[in-house]
Amino acid sequence: MLALQEKRWRALARRAFATSPFYRRHLAGLDLDRCSFSDIPVLTKATLVKNWDEIVPDPRLRWAALEQHLKNPQNWCKLLNGRWMVSMTSGTSGAAIAIPHEITSVDWNHAAHAIRNAPTTKKSSTPKPSLFGKRPVAASFICSSAPSVSASLLQTRPWIGSLFCDYQPISVTAPWQEIIDRLHQVKPTILIGYASLIGRLAQAKLDGTLKLELPTPGGAISTGGDCLTPGIRSLCKQAWGIDPLDGYGCGEALGIARQWSGMDSLVVFEDLAVFEAVDQNEQDSPQGTLSDHALVTPLFNTALPLLRYRLDDRVRFGPEPAGWPFKVIQELSGRSAMTYTFRTPEKIIFVGTKFLTVLAHQPEVTAYQFRQTSADAIECLFVVQRGSDKNEIQSRLEASIRRCLIEGGCTNVRSRAIPVHHLEPDPRTGKVEQNVPLKE
Repeated sequence: MLALQEKRWRALARRAFATSPFYRRHLAGLDLDRCSFSDIPVLTKATLVKNWDEIVPDPRLRWAALEQHLKNPQNWCKLLNGRWMVSMTSGTSGAAIAIPHEITSVDWNHAAHAIRNAPTTKKSSTPKPSLFGKRPVAASFICSSAPSVSASLLQTRPWIGSLFCDYQPISVTAPWQEIIDRLHQVKPTILIGYASLIGRLAQAKLDGTLKLELPTPGGAISTGGDCLTPGIRSLCKQAWGIDPLDGYGCGEALGIARQWSGMDSLVVFEDLAVFEAVDQNEQDSPQGTLSDHALVTPLFNTALPLLRYRLDDRVRFGPEPAGWPFKVIQELSGRSAMTYTFRTPEKIIFVGTKFLTVLAHQPEVTAYQFRQTSADAIECLFVVQRGSDKNEIQSRLEASIRRCLIEGGCTNVRSRAIPVHHLEPDPRTGKVEQNVPLKE
């Protein structure tokens, strides 16, 4: 696997050096046939945005051209020049930007997800086409109100997916009753969507609002885009007897890892990307320790070559299963949008990853959102499982939040926890954002 990775990242680096004025400066002095991967300087989002037009190799992918392309909703989910999938990132790792992907890179991403959809960890699984037989019905929740990655991935190659599965896209930002009615109509056997939405659907099933059965065996739930909490897992098991399979990716790199059936951890797509967990000095974090951030190098997208691109996610790698060539992620947390700036009146920077410890041992909490309400105040909206004692959970959460803030030097920041029936998704991304800092 390491030899395959090296072959691919060197080819990507040589191509970037040959086609990009930025990379000719960025990689100056390196022998790309012999240097170590760690010799390549890290690329941040700020640097990417600042040097965009010198990074993309094709003039049709200049910043202004992509913005103009996406201004017209009729272009959403359509290939640019028949070659590139262009969509907006969600903005959970900073400002949302338009990202082009070679369609062949998208195809590799789909293939990796499909072949790792095996019933056990001992083998891969190639889907069998069923042109005339009965195919599984998958309700795929996408954000259709923006040029999103979720919608683009589903619709740029619809004929390929239809060979294996009957995909039924449902807008994640549609009115709640419309979503329920649509599910009753299509009767899916597979649910694919943001974890926060799946959790709300499981609660609706337990409440009797949603009358949807998923077969066992044969049914499946696949989540991604936001955090699959212990509470959401518990809800899905109660509602359908199915343990969701989680996924991890970002708009810049598409799929990075997914949970393989039979495993508790996320398995990295190491044939598609080099994924590093590093400390503050960009050195590999020891296995079993939580990294300061992560670096990703997508190996197939030559439309926008990214070499050691920084993600502000914190990652803990676990021991690799015997005989496996893939790393496994035991813990994943954090996005730069989780950074809060408090003024009490002194300025204090607080990283929202600390709040994850508040929810880590609260399986009754199925969804939550930390929301800064003023320069010196924050609140936590939370949804609990039916039958749970909201007052007791509220008291525990408020005590944990207070302790978390004090440990982070925010002694004078006011806080409270508020139980709610449900959390509305962001209308642009379709996600229930778990951290909403105050805009400066």
